[in-house]
Amino acid sequence: MSSDAPGSRLRALLQGPAGTEPLLAPGCFDTLSARLVQEAGFEVAHLSGAAVSAVALGLPDLGFVGATDMVQALHRIFEAVSVPLIVDADAGYGGPLQTARTLRRYELAGAAALHIEDQVLPKRCGHMAGKAVVSLPEAVARVEAAVEARDDIVVIARTDALSVAGPEEAVRRVAAFAARGADAVFVEGTLDPETAERVREAAGHVPLVLNASESGTADPAPAHTYADLGARVVLSPVAPLLAAAQAMRTTLRTLRSTGTAAGTARMPWSELNDLLGLAECASLEERFSPDRPGLLSHDQEST
Repeated sequence: MSSDAPGSRLRALLQGPAGTEPLLAPGCFDTLSARLVQEAGFEVAHLSGAAVSAVALGLPDLGFVGATDMVQALHRIFEAVSVPLIVDADAGYGGPLQTARTLRRYELAGAAALHIEDQVLPKRCGHMAGKAVVSLPEAVARVEAAVEARDDIVVIARTDALSVAGPEEAVRRVAAFAARGADAVFVEGTLDPETAERVREAAGHVPLVLNASESGTADPAPAHTYADLGARVVLSPVAPLLAAAQAMRTTLRTLRSTGTAAGTARMPWSELNDLLGLAECASLEERFSPDRPGLLSHDQEST
């Protein structure tokens, strides 16, 4: 597999030297947000099922999203950016057979990594009440199916057992996932230093992924603080989505009440077109259609 393949590039990032700051992976939910993540200089991005459920379906993170929904979003984003993408695969969307097919579909669509969890189906957001996890053998079977099906993609095995069954079970599952060939392990929930140390020991050399999600009741700590817990990757899956939703709500309420969006925070139209690559499109059009008026010769007003 080429070193330029998404999984290979992410593997190289995961092998950072000891003491390296964790990779912070902000969430994207469409191609525009992915371009913004890349523009900001992040080395990796995250695509969550919760974000796709909200944006594509207008529904909460209660298992409504399927593999096809995720693959469609992933494929569009992969074509728009070069940053490696870590993609949510929920509980694999079925049994081991479905998990293996999900992995192959994600890899073909451009994912650098996917994470598969041990929740029962239908699953729910990790920060919602009422979660339940499958038995350890069933959870291990999902991981084994993904590991066997992979080519270059990074397999991240996630457990939600911490808040459901306690630290002992979470540590037991981390050890089992690492032993079955997972490329990284992901413990959902808040780790105290003692539990984090046990998780690291159970994982051995396998990198640890932690979630600094804004979907909880309190703001998460800065990403660098997770280095003390041994995290190599820190996810911030919904911060851009929540910011975008709040900004749109504020603008729309202002527009409704005053008849104008003047005074609301917004990106200038010219900057949006710069972000979307208008200059490159104009150059290409000029090369192939020299007799047409240039795209950049007119005032860039929206219609």
